[in-house]
Amino acid sequence: MKKSGFCLIIFLFGAFSLSRACTGISFQSKDGAYIQARTIEWGEGMLPSEYVIIPRGEKQVSYTPAGKKGMVFETRYGIIGLAIVQKEFIAEGLNEAGLSAGLFYFPRYGSYEAYDSAQREKTISDLQLVTWMLSRFATVAEVKAAVGKVRIIGLDEPGVTSTVHWRIGDATGEQVVLEIIDGKPYFYDNEIGVLTNSPGFPWHLTNLNNYVNLFPGGAPPQQLAGVKLNAFGAGSGFLGMPGDVTPPSRFVRAAFYKATAPRLHTAEETVLQAFHILNNF
Repeated sequence: MKKSGFCLIIFLFGAFSLSRACTGISFQSKDGAYIQARTIEWGEGMLPSEYVIIPRGEKQVSYTPAGKKGMVFETRYGIIGLAIVQKEFIAEGLNEAGLSAGLFYFPRYGSYEAYDSAQREKTISDLQLVTWMLSRFATVAEVKAAVGKVRIIGLDEPGVTSTVHWRIGDATGEQVVLEIIDGKPYFYDNEIGVLTNSPGFPWHLTNLNNYVNLFPGGAPPQQLAGVKLNAFGAGSGFLGMPGDVTPPSRFVRAAFYKATAPRLHTAEETVLQAFHILNNF
C-alpha cells in the first residue's frame, strides 16, 4: 500500500534589513510526500523561539486581552512545531494526522472581531490558532467547518493593531490560505503553494499576471536591426523577475521557483531542494 508522508522544514533568521518577512513554499515528491517549507525572518532583534511537542490529551487555554481565560480545548492529535515568544504561540507546526498550519504576518489588511468578554468561552487568540487547528483536526475540510464557530481575536495593546494570515495543508495535498477580514474568515484554495505577507492572497495571485512573460530557461537569440542578440548566460527567461524583499516580490519569486522546480523522487531529495530554494530569500 502506498503511503503519503508529510514533512515540515523551517528556516529561522534574524535579519537586520528585514522585519517580519516570511516566505512559505510547498512541494510534492514523486513518492507521495508533501513538503511544507518556510522562512521566519525577524528584523527587530532576537526572536525567542523553541521547538515544542504537545502530546494528545493535554489541555490548552486561550489568552484574552482582558487577562481572563478564553476557549479551553484538549489536544486530540499530537503536535510538533516551532513556537515564538512563548510555547503556546506556534508559528508553524504539524500534527500526527498530517495536518500542517503556519501563521504569516499580515499588517494593515486583516481585521479581527472585537473582543467580547461575554463570548470568551469560544474565543481564541490569533497566535494560538495554529495550536488549536493542529490539536483538533486532521484535514483542511475539518478546519474550514470549525473556524466559523469560534471568535478569533488579537492580543494587541490598545491603539496597536497587528494581524496575521495562515496557510493550512493536509496529507492529501490540499492547501488553503485563511484570512480574517472585518471579523469574517475567508478561505482561498492555494493551488500555487506559496504564501508571503501583505497584501491579501487574492491580490498576490492577480499580481502574477504582471509576469506572464517569464519562463524557465534561456531566451533564444534574436536579430535587432541586423545586430545579433544573445543572452549573457543562463536564466534569461526570468529576466525582469523582481529581486527585492517586499512581500509581493518574494511571492512572485517563490511562485516561479516553486512552479518550475523539477519534481524529485524522494522526500529527502525534496527537502534538500526546498532548502536550496529558500536560500534565495
